[in-house]
Amino acid sequence: MLSSQVLTKGDTDAILDPDLLTIRRDRLITRIPLAAVQEIRPRGDKALDVVLTDRTVHRIEGGNAYATSAFLTALDNALPEERDPAGSALVTTEDGGFTLKMWQVWTGGAAVLAAYVGYVWWTTSAHGGDMGMAAFAGLLALLVGLLSTFAVLSNLHDKVVLARRGITVVAKRAYHPNGKKARHYTFTDTSGNEYTQDAPNRVTENIHVVYDPEKPALHAARETVFMIALKHTSGGALALGILFLGLWGVLAPYI
Repeated sequence: MLSSQVLTKGDTDAILDPDLLTIRRDRLITRIPLAAVQEIRPRGDKALDVVLTDRTVHRIEGGNAYATSAFLTALDNALPEERDPAGSALVTTEDGGFTLKMWQVWTGGAAVLAAYVGYVWWTTSAHGGDMGMAAFAGLLALLVGLLSTFAVLSNLHDKVVLARRGITVVAKRAYHPNGKKARHYTFTDTSGNEYTQDAPNRVTENIHVVYDPEKPALHAARETVFMIALKHTSGGALALGILFLGLWGVLAPYI
């Protein structure tokens, strides 16, 4: 089975699945059944016009001519022989929620880097090279500590959610086509959707996995209360230690 093709440019992409074309543009997600598509028209080398049976047009763009041409071929081959004249009536749209755009990521990263360099330079100029090095290391440790603390708290929140409303199922060991054991297990929720659970250190053929019925993508291999407490206590202590070390490095030149 061939992988689904994706035509992408910047923060916009089009995904070709069996019988369905999904276009993601900013927060808007548009799903077009292929039965509603009349034809595909090239628009230059890097864009395509998807013409529906009611003559409505949806534009999709690619990052390069080769990818656009390959997507055009795949989409043409996927179109069914019988089309539905309803066209746009079959198209659904939804708000995908807030997503960071690439320019926002780069702008934010550049601002953080500029603030970091400026703070180290100012500290070095005002308090000498030793304090400048302390500020340099302290800011890095502070960032690592903040991210680590957030990760521990987020994981703990997930564990609480799973403990409150989680459903436990038996997940089976996955195998590669050559018969070699995979590092993950598979399970199916009550709606028939299949998910994978990483468990590289497990050696058994089956494990118990807990998933959230309201959000099945949230799942974890079942662990004892002792192991959960041990992991989060040690992880939290390490994260807080790095965080306080970073704070000391940042504040040392001024106290």
